[in-house]
Amino acid sequence: MNAAILGQVGFIIAVPIALGAWLGLKLDERAGTSPWGLLGLIFVGMAIAGGGVALLIKRYAEENPVKPSTERAREAGRRWTAEVEQEERDREAGKT
Repeated sequence: MNAAILGQVGFIIAVPIALGAWLGLKLDERAGTSPWGLLGLIFVGMAIAGGGVALLIKRYAEENPVKPSTERAREAGRRWTAEVEQEERDREAGKT
């Protein structure tokens, strides 16, 4: 599952940037605007890639919601918090 998502992210990032670079080079050849077409369309590709990754993350988060913690996990968290607070009180009192 994670490898598939990683592959999708790579594809979503690589294709728009590569396509933007290629189109930018072609634009610069025809219009003589080097390197502005290349740079501009690479940045457009980066923006499209960012939007694509954001949509992929949103879809993944909707399909895999965070499940609530178990009572056992909550109790462990409360014990850990109590230990940390006790250590802080001991340190402030000069016991450590």
